[in-house]
Amino acid sequence: MRNRIMKRSRANKKRLLMRRITLLAAVAALTAAVMIAIKLNVLRQGEKLRVLSEEEIAAAVSMGKEAEAGINDASTEKRLALLDAACSIVGEVNYFWGGKSGATGPDSEWGEIREVTSEGSGSTGTMRPYGLDCSGYITWIFVQLGYSFGEAEKVVGNGTYKQWHLSKQIAWEDMRIGDIVFKDSYPTKGVNHVGICVGFLESGEPVYAHCSSTYDNVIVSTGGAIFKHPRRTLLLCEEADTILN
Repeated sequence: MRNRIMKRSRANKKRLLMRRITLLAAVAALTAAVMIAIKLNVLRQGEKLRVLSEEEIAAAVSMGKEAEAGINDASTEKRLALLDAACSIVGEVNYFWGGKSGATGPDSEWGEIREVTSEGSGSTGTMRPYGLDCSGYITWIFVQLGYSFGEAEKVVGNGTYKQWHLSKQIAWEDMRIGDIVFKDSYPTKGVNHVGICVGFLESGEPVYAHCSSTYDNVIVSTGGAIFKHPRRTLLLCEEADTILN
């Protein structure tokens, strides 16, 4: 009898020990998962954008076109035209604070040395090669659809503030080529930045063409910690028919 009790006691202790080991392992796994999540979140918040090579751009654009072919709705033709326009001057145009253009195709004035007269930039008052700023690049892209500069200003806006208000928020998973993305939401006290989606990496991450002051040119890059607000211009939405009326 005593032996049975001792055996039962040892068995209970063994089961209790195994439960404790299982619980500790679960806690350790959960803690590790939480720490990884925190680390990834910190890395994402501090992640710098990565500029793509020509080969990477070509692959990303191809992925974007394939994705668009699978949707093929009323906005697809415009999106493909925006994509072509956005990519046509990558690496070709200097950043110029306040730079705008209503030219069809490359502007003959790009590259001319001019004074930066628009206020609000560290480059104000300096002499630089004329080009585009980030919102001017977006406006120029829409001009390539056949709109005049005045019409483009009406359908997409001229300046990040107007471009924000002539677009609406979308989910990241709904991002398509031709959609735009902003650094900050409005109202904002800082200088905003805007780019346009031109494709996707193999991971599905969208990449953006934008006229960058840091790189002094039109580049294609990942969003990094810069672009945080995906949006869709009203021209590519159901509201498109009412904008110019």
